[in-house]
Amino acid sequence: MIFGNISHIILLGGSRCTAELALYLKDATNFKYNLFTSSRQLGDIIFANGQTFEEYLIENEITYFVTDDINQNDEFLNSISRESLAIGIGEAWSFNQEVIALFDGRLIDLMGIRLPQYRGGAHYTWQILKGNKIGACNLQVINEEMIQGVFDSGEIIKFKEYLFPNEARIPDDYFSFATSQEILFIKEFIDEISAGHHFQTFKLQENFSMYFPRLHTLKNAFIHWQWDSLDIEKFVCAFDDPYAGVSTQIHGKLVRVKKARLENNDGPFHPFQCGLIYKIYQGNLYIATRQGTIIISEVNDEFGNSVLSELRTGDRFFTPQDWIENGLKTKIEY
Repeated sequence: MIFGNISHIILLGGSRCTAELALYLKDATNFKYNLFTSSRQLGDIIFANGQTFEEYLIENEITYFVTDDINQNDEFLNSISRESLAIGIGEAWSFNQEVIALFDGRLIDLMGIRLPQYRGGAHYTWQILKGNKIGACNLQVINEEMIQGVFDSGEIIKFKEYLFPNEARIPDDYFSFATSQEILFIKEFIDEISAGHHFQTFKLQENFSMYFPRLHTLKNAFIHWQWDSLDIEKFVCAFDDPYAGVSTQIHGKLVRVKKARLENNDGPFHPFQCGLIYKIYQGNLYIATRQGTIIISEVNDEFGNSVLSELRTGDRFFTPQDWIENGLKTKIEY
């Protein structure tokens, strides 16, 4: 595959990578560019300091267009030419047959996972739950099969695999490292296009496919204190920053916990002890679990305010069974 003379890059999406790549195109290249995003993505927190996608764009004076139907957006449709290449990076829409035809193979998608594994959504949350530290970058042609719900079925144009560092424990760690890899990957791709590089495409091996659905932290992430200790640690880590944390209950009120660390010095504990705060030391809660101790350093109410100072030894975290079951049953669709 050869893309020909490309002078215009269209970015589609609302992720941290989208934002940083837009800044790169604006400040460090001669490409003309446009950025299209959706209204629901503007408020997404993309940095651990709480900065949203929209705030980053405004701070860096990046021009953007907002649409909830990319296939009917005049600014988007009128911007497409033979010299345009569109890159989807966490985009919120599906593309219709007419838009795909307009690009004639120049509408591609960045997938930051090992395809065909981890298709779906909430990729890093699922990876943390499984203890997986293999990352990948794929640039994939968006084809008409995707209109019919065949997930990520297009041919791969460019591929790179890498390892997340051992210290990466929460989604924000994964996002930060993956973004650095993805930015370098796309920069290299843009340089290759400018040089007239010939890309050898290949199809996915569908017998290795795995699909995990989208998640919503406030609707899915309810912790069960009777789980194995390592599973609890992974679960808390998987919904840590930039997300709100996993939900549970104490003093009869909903709270969300973050910053979990498993230690084995004091355990194991009987199932009846699970969830009890048996020690508070230097601002950390020591919570009994089946095989050991989960040390928690952040507990917030539903509005994000810390409630650590209100907690005492002998208090118990407890999650009602119907909360857990509703979290498991709730399927998230956008």
